[in-house]
Amino acid sequence: MRLSECLNSSSIDTLRIIAECYRFDCSLSSKNALMQEILTHFNNRKFIEGAYLGLEESAYKEAVSQLMLDRRESFSREDVLAMLRRAGLHDELDEQEQIYRLLQNGWLYRLNTKGGRQIYYIPDDLRRTMRDHLAASLKARVRISECAPIVYRDENMALQRDLVLFLNFVGKQEVRITKDGTIVKRAQQQLFALFEIKEEPLGKVSWRFGYGRRFHDYPDRFALLYDYGYTRGLIEETAEGELRVTSKAGEWQLQSEKERAADLFRFWRLLYRRPIPQLKVCIATLAQATKADWVHVASMNDLLSPYVGDYYYDKAEQVMEQRIYQMLVHQGLLAHGQLADGTAVIKLTSFGREFLLDENVSIQEEPEDVLEAVTTPVIVQPNFDLLVPVESFERLAWELEELTDLIRVDTLRIHRLTKKSVLRAFEFGWTCETVLDFLREESDGLVPGNIERMVEQWAAEFGRVKLYRAVLVECGEESIARDLRTMPELKRHIRLELTSTHFLIGESGVPLVQAELTKLGYPSDLIEESSDNPDGP
Repeated sequence: MRLSECLNSSSIDTLRIIAECYRFDCSLSSKNALMQEILTHFNNRKFIEGAYLGLEESAYKEAVSQLMLDRRESFSREDVLAMLRRAGLHDELDEQEQIYRLLQNGWLYRLNTKGGRQIYYIPDDLRRTMRDHLAASLKARVRISECAPIVYRDENMALQRDLVLFLNFVGKQEVRITKDGTIVKRAQQQLFALFEIKEEPLGKVSWRFGYGRRFHDYPDRFALLYDYGYTRGLIEETAEGELRVTSKAGEWQLQSEKERAADLFRFWRLLYRRPIPQLKVCIATLAQATKADWVHVASMNDLLSPYVGDYYYDKAEQVMEQRIYQMLVHQGLLAHGQLADGTAVIKLTSFGREFLLDENVSIQEEPEDVLEAVTTPVIVQPNFDLLVPVESFERLAWELEELTDLIRVDTLRIHRLTKKSVLRAFEFGWTCETVLDFLREESDGLVPGNIERMVEQWAAEFGRVKLYRAVLVECGEESIARDLRTMPELKRHIRLELTSTHFLIGESGVPLVQAELTKLGYPSDLIEESSDNPDGP
């Protein structure tokens, strides 16, 4: 929607607010005069740049830039508030006043849909002008290479092709998985040898977590492929220890490369948004700064440093280079090169420019209000360790005390699921379903298959022998026992029929039996077992 359309669809009060904000010299009672004055100024690139540079509050300025770099055509109120909060404005003004400032400055326009819902728009021509200005501003803050690298890596669509190869490999070969759910090492080596981009099976690692369900078990690139295939239902891990392709894999391969790339990109962004909450801003900033030139990686790290922090044992620089740049290279969106002096440089690929800037590829955006409400997840490792962020422990302390054993407290709290701890939880009233539901909910569904299978096995073992408190009902006549057993109120209390005149009931059913016997004219008291007569009556 262009600026002229936004102005035409807005009320005269909205236009008057913008004109008063910038002190435009025009009639405030004529909508046509207001529209002409606003269009004249906002079609002037220097005016827009001056208005943006004149914003004194850094957090508000950051919010405006994030809005302009966002791919979405329209925003809900929750989307706008989430972006304002990420920029650091949540404590300074109330929510309504924050949005009012954006409307007053002419950065956003609030229009009603047919259903009466309010949607916020950024005019297309205003967005293009602002993006050009922001791109120039970002480029001025990074170091541009004066020459091309002597060697660089552009993986193009290799990730998509290797995913197809992986599905075909699993479909044609018998791929066995270990008890912890990972592909056996020999099969991993055979598979990786076929890939366009080579990786090696992981050796013994002390820790790998936070970037996917199988990040602990596989190298970075394949872990993304595997988690994507598993989450989308293209592959399944069977209880018999085999990895299989599902019918959905064939449907997935019928999609175009761009559709598959868009879905994989969205999956990666959601997956990595946990350890990197500002990932979307990082990608938008990176795309603008590297869209036409080779940029020194060190200077790009400085540019992204406000948005990226340490993630437990990963330092911020490692997060940027390995978890953002490297993964964008794997997706064919970024090229990574090396100058003659060994300096690392990066640049957006042609596919990356089309994908991230030209907006010719449709990427479904996740709801901001849902993402903002998400807490830091627990990491469930295949070795039965639960890595619990310190900030999440207080909320989960009671459950973890019943279900797990504490191993140690470091940067994270390390808890462990053991057979003994899970059986202890069952004694506290947990069930197999509640244990698995807890693990899935707190880990965002990233529970290794071997953990689920072992909890189910422990639950089955726990239920093999059950002890119940029950009361023996002894009737003098079969007709009385038959009448009692057929009573609807009593049926749910009956545990076991022993003979035609004897049956067991739960303790909670005793008062009901006594009341009914009294009604029938057979009052009866509960006979306590005598310690002197162990055989009892």
